[in-house]
Amino acid sequence: MSLISPTDSQETHFSSNAHTPNPNLGAFAHDKSTEFEIPSRHPDLYFVDGSIVLLCGHQYFLVHHSLLSFYSPVLKQMVDTSIKDGTGQVMEGRPTVRVQQAPDDMLIFLKAIYGYGLIKLKDMTSFSAISVILKLASTYEAVTIRNKIMPLLQDSWPSTLAQWELREKNATDVDGVYAPRSSMAHPILIIELARQIDAPELLPSAFYDLSRFLPSQLSAGYTDHDTGSVHYLSHDDLFRVFRGKEQAARYFSTFIVKELEGRTPSEFCHNRNELPPARKRRCQVAYEAVTYALIRDVNGLVMNRNSDPLYAISDSLLMQTRDDMPGTDNHSTVRACEACRLEYAAVVEAIREEFWRRLPEWFELEVPSWN
Repeated sequence: MSLISPTDSQETHFSSNAHTPNPNLGAFAHDKSTEFEIPSRHPDLYFVDGSIVLLCGHQYFLVHHSLLSFYSPVLKQMVDTSIKDGTGQVMEGRPTVRVQQAPDDMLIFLKAIYGYGLIKLKDMTSFSAISVILKLASTYEAVTIRNKIMPLLQDSWPSTLAQWELREKNATDVDGVYAPRSSMAHPILIIELARQIDAPELLPSAFYDLSRFLPSQLSAGYTDHDTGSVHYLSHDDLFRVFRGKEQAARYFSTFIVKELEGRTPSEFCHNRNELPPARKRRCQVAYEAVTYALIRDVNGLVMNRNSDPLYAISDSLLMQTRDDMPGTDNHSTVRACEACRLEYAAVVEAIREEFWRRLPEWFELEVPSWN
């Protein structure tokens, strides 16, 4: 009877399980990254009838070749090449394809492919998931997945003025407090993402949103409180923000000079034929009051919306109707008559449409699909 010393026993144990790869592992016999660890099934996504293994680091997913091929030509080519060559890795009797993404990121992308629930962009957690899906959809050319997810971002970073107005309304609570950051990702993150996934249609509204709050939101970039990482704009984008902000401010000042200062009453003004001079000049006085309010930036001081020309132009009209009760006449001495207000409303609508249309130009962006 032979005896085995404890030292010999330990050396044999460690040699067989750690230092010498098991040749029966097949897929991992020549893989240095898994030499000391056997990959395990991902606990959240594994189909017993799957035909392809996606290997991410030390975890893998058992999924369906047909579904991956339908959504991603890149994954299809990777799988087809592995099967055709016959020299690829094999796990659980299925062809195995190694991808570079982290398991958690690939899980989010695969869930989007399999249709596991529609993500709603309500907080930063949702934005993180959407970012992962869009980045991987770009990497693997999954156009259908991208087209499903992009509207979730475009609701908050739209290309039309009507969508922007709805976004601004949703970001204002019942008390009139404007707080977009509680429900939307920071625009610096959107700019980064748009660059990575080649989505220029997101950029003008993100740049404009950022320009409204300069310089406070650019002083230290944006800090991700989950990871502690700080996101900065590139120097080119930083100067785009400043130049675009200046162009928007000039447009706004030109609007005040051309459309408000010395504005004459409408041809159909209800006060035009009044005999008392004070009543005859009521509409003119009303627009002088609006001009003075905008120059003082009352909307910024009261509503916390300064440096937002698009809002200020709209507010110049709302000043004439705010606090009116439905079905009653407006008897305020600093408000224009209905005819003058309607005429001015048409001017405001046209000015705001042009303002929105020129955003890409002001921020030096090429956006073919911009409305």
